[in-house]
Amino acid sequence: MVKGMILGIDFSKDYTQMAYLDEKGNPKSLSFGTADNFLIPTVACYHKELKEWYAGEEAVNKKTGENCVFYEKLPELSSEKSGEKNIELIQSYLSHLLQWAQAGQENRKIKNIVITLEEVRPDLLEVITEALLRLGYPSEDIKIISHSESLVYYMLNQNREIWINQVYYLHMNDEQFSLRQLKVLHGRGPSVAYVDMEDLTQLVSMKTVTENPRHADEILASYLEERFKHNIVSGIYLSGEGFYAQDWKQSISLMCPNRRVFKGNNLMVKGAVYAAKEFFYTPVLENYLISCKGRTRVKVTMSVKYKERDHSLTLSNVGDYWSQAKAKAECIMEAPTKALFFVDDLLNRKKDSFEMDLTGFPERPEKTTRIEVDFSYISEDRFEIVVRDLGFGELFKSSGKEVRKVYQLQS
Repeated sequence: MVKGMILGIDFSKDYTQMAYLDEKGNPKSLSFGTADNFLIPTVACYHKELKEWYAGEEAVNKKTGENCVFYEKLPELSSEKSGEKNIELIQSYLSHLLQWAQAGQENRKIKNIVITLEEVRPDLLEVITEALLRLGYPSEDIKIISHSESLVYYMLNQNREIWINQVYYLHMNDEQFSLRQLKVLHGRGPSVAYVDMEDLTQLVSMKTVTENPRHADEILASYLEERFKHNIVSGIYLSGEGFYAQDWKQSISLMCPNRRVFKGNNLMVKGAVYAAKEFFYTPVLENYLISCKGRTRVKVTMSVKYKERDHSLTLSNVGDYWSQAKAKAECIMEAPTKALFFVDDLLNRKKDSFEMDLTGFPERPEKTTRIEVDFSYISEDRFEIVVRDLGFGELFKSSGKEVRKVYQLQS
């Protein structure tokens, strides 16, 4: 079906997993060494004397050796501290992964890559992208998404009966216990797949699971029972070593009636492969917008008039990465008095509007004022719009005046 390999990578703090798109269009996990070894430690080691990098199990084995510098939890590194060194580190680790992936597929060339992260931070996005560029992969052949997005792509490729209502994804490891909650909202326009995340580490930790498993089971069962009173849940996924440490009898007996319940550690990497399939091969989810942490959750438009009719100019849509959600537009105004904008919260079915006062711009004849509208996000919950006077060619020079508006999204 696909000549080059379409590869998904779950680049998590503890372990990394890889999967590829098989000939039937389904994700298939890659194992290493033995048939059931899918987890690669997310660690690297640099031998200062030999000037060589090691990754995964090989790096673990070199950890205590002389002249070796050991790095772990690689996705936590920030480019702000030591950008070039981090790029070299991530490049080396990814280089090992890609070589292993090709070796596991008879040296089949890798065409496209989607990497999924716990959270897509701008600094880490920059480091990973630069590392892949240096490895020879053009930007148009790579994508980086979050675990929440992987959950969406995975679920929307499953039977609809699983996600007809809400889906819970529970993940527990040594560092964190989290719940991702998926809702798919349908309306007149595009459907919105919304993922909300809650940190449950204070509720139940791996320490509690290890030292008092029955108590941990009781706490989780009580928590879920309360949630089920207010939410209709059709699918539940359990992931991470915490759910393999004991049987969770009480919690699972509560989950199972009228719900599909699954346990496994490869959902995120398979979601990355489904995302790659969507991005690079056969898109089937064009009518869905994804909203989750790191992505924009409102649609922002500007009211404009074209051929004497009212229209809307979209500046930002739901589901864009907020750090990349930018737009510029130029308009000719009948009279520079005001600019009208709309904020459409599709998730909460709310709409808002605001005006920007342009009466400070120079007075000119009708339709001889050209403006530039510059839109960008300042943070995940705030965006800024700057309207600048551009004048009108040789007739009227720009006054250099501009008006700014910062808009705070409601929680």
